[in-house]
Amino acid sequence: MQNISIFSEYNGDDFFRIKKSVGSYVQDTGDMNTNQYKRAIAADAMILYEFNLSKDLIVGTPVQRMSDRIVQLKPAMGLPDNCSYTDFISALCWDMSGDEKKRFLEKMNVDCLIDSFIMQKYEIQFDSSRASYDGDSFWNRTTVILTKDEVTGDIIGLAVVKDISTLYRQREEKLYQLEIINALTNEYSNVFMINIVSGGIRIVRINDRAGAIYNESMEGLSYDDVLDFYVNVSVYEDDRDMIRRAFSRENIFKQLSKRESFYVNYRSFINNKVSYMKFTIVRIGNIRRTGNVLAAFMNVDEEIEYEMKRRKALQEALSMAELANQAKSRFLSNMSHDIRTPMNAIIGYTSIAEKHIGNPELVKADLARIKTSSNYLLSLINDVLDMSRIESGKMKINPTPNSIEEILNEVDSVIQPQIQMKHLNYSVLFNGNMKRKILCDKLRLKQIIINILGNAVKYTNENGSVKFTASEMPAVSKGYSSYQFRIKDNGIGMSEEFQKKIFNPFERDETIENFNIQGTGLGLSISRSLVEKMDGSIFMKSKKNVGTEFLICFDFENAPGNEDEIKSVSEVAETNIDFRGVRILLVEDNPLNRDIARELLSSSGFIIDEAENGKIALQMLSDSPENYYKIVLMDVMMPVMNGYEASVKIREMKSPSKASIPIVAMTANAFEEDKEQALKCGMDYFVSKPFDIKYLLSLLSKILGQTARVETN
Repeated sequence: MQNISIFSEYNGDDFFRIKKSVGSYVQDTGDMNTNQYKRAIAADAMILYEFNLSKDLIVGTPVQRMSDRIVQLKPAMGLPDNCSYTDFISALCWDMSGDEKKRFLEKMNVDCLIDSFIMQKYEIQFDSSRASYDGDSFWNRTTVILTKDEVTGDIIGLAVVKDISTLYRQREEKLYQLEIINALTNEYSNVFMINIVSGGIRIVRINDRAGAIYNESMEGLSYDDVLDFYVNVSVYEDDRDMIRRAFSRENIFKQLSKRESFYVNYRSFINNKVSYMKFTIVRIGNIRRTGNVLAAFMNVDEEIEYEMKRRKALQEALSMAELANQAKSRFLSNMSHDIRTPMNAIIGYTSIAEKHIGNPELVKADLARIKTSSNYLLSLINDVLDMSRIESGKMKINPTPNSIEEILNEVDSVIQPQIQMKHLNYSVLFNGNMKRKILCDKLRLKQIIINILGNAVKYTNENGSVKFTASEMPAVSKGYSSYQFRIKDNGIGMSEEFQKKIFNPFERDETIENFNIQGTGLGLSISRSLVEKMDGSIFMKSKKNVGTEFLICFDFENAPGNEDEIKSVSEVAETNIDFRGVRILLVEDNPLNRDIARELLSSSGFIIDEAENGKIALQMLSDSPENYYKIVLMDVMMPVMNGYEASVKIREMKSPSKASIPIVAMTANAFEEDKEQALKCGMDYFVSKPFDIKYLLSLLSKILGQTARVETN
């Protein structure tokens, strides 16, 4: 038997010609059958090469078809005529990726192929991917036929490589189509296959027969007839023309020629009920070639309802934001006016007082007006700060043992001057036990009542009446006391429109005429927020030109034990202590604040030493003799070393008297957490700036009285 000779001659008509072939691959057939088989598998081949495995050699001329050209691979890959089979396949896989190349070389390895032959596997086939010149990948299939040369006994191989990219793409397309169908059938209630070329339609899935565009009874009808029937019977009248246009075969073809899918939301009308539906069309494969699309339907009532609610909520939020911005704009405008008013008074009366310097009576009157304007300016600032703390959630309630009687007595001392100035008929009535100690935030309860009583005074004409009633009510549970505070006036009242927004921040009744009333529009908003933080409730009724009535209700926990002797820092009682010769260390970085404190305290007999920051104060106290300073007035916010740091250092001093010296914090940060921070750092008392000199002197009296008792003991 003679050796197989392959690719020895070829021309443009034949990709290859086999001269003679004899082998053991088809041992029960003659030479003709073997040659015919090889010709069959080599048809449409992309690459052909023959090799001798036993000698590791390439036989003949391996070739590759490239369009209408036949390329010889050895010279094309820079290989010699007598190149080995191993070198040839190594060069042949140059355009494969790492994993593909590794797999290809393993499959085509000499030893691997010989082992296959020994195991009587005479035909080996596998697929590989390669990179094309434009960067895409394409797939090819390598088929290896192994035979044995009966003359030499060598194992001969024939490799045929074909391009199967189209096959792979078809498989991928079918898988993709199946994924689309599965996805749609999982999500949509009704799914149909439509051919927009022929107009054919068939069922893929029907879950909702009442809302189906097509069913078995309509078999034989074209898509156009089915769509027309569905639109007339099941689509809401106002949406019918839209659905006809959107889902005509012409529009489907137009839309899916440039995208994968499209959908339309519409309303259906079935069994006298309007529902929101989604009609989706998805192309399957090449629409120009197959014309196949999927039509899917689903009810979207929940989604539409959610979207409508979301839009409504967004619109409401936008409206609220716009109203809030308008209110804040009005607030800024009002604040500009309200701040300038007392500032103008302070500056103006200061200038007038300078001109009246030789007339003590006039100067005294000017200073009284300056003080009034300063207090009002401070109240404006406090309102703004309180509102800011409430909105940020930082406002804290600090309940301490107090009696309602004590709190209302302090309220009365604030309100009485305003009552007398307007000559109002003011009546106060107490019902029940007002002396019982209860746990409440005294400062905030006073603020609430003064805000509302103050408004009653403000908005009541001269010689009008204001009635304040405080009543103990039946307790809600054991260990609690319930109180109601009713404030009623016969003032100008409020319109129904304004009553709806009375508790909104920055709101003021702009319809009030002939009332030159100052305010930020924050008082009632702050009051309601404080009432709610104290677990109380507030009610209001009003009538234009008749009057207004507020009712505030609280349930306070009773104070445990005998708390009559407990006093907070704000409840300092004045004592008759001689301040002459008492030395105070004043720690303050602001020269103006130091001047004011020095002048006010020196006039009461104190000797004042000054330090600009905590570090200097620490050194002065350290260098001083024992008991040289009786009190330290410590600012909090200072450069170099702040008041908190300095207080900690003082408490760490070795001298017991210096380490225990009373420290009074002085700060413009008048919030509860600032007080807590001061106490944690070793400060004993807390005074807000700008401070009330009467209160400060009362506090210093208390401190010095306590110190004197300790020293005596």
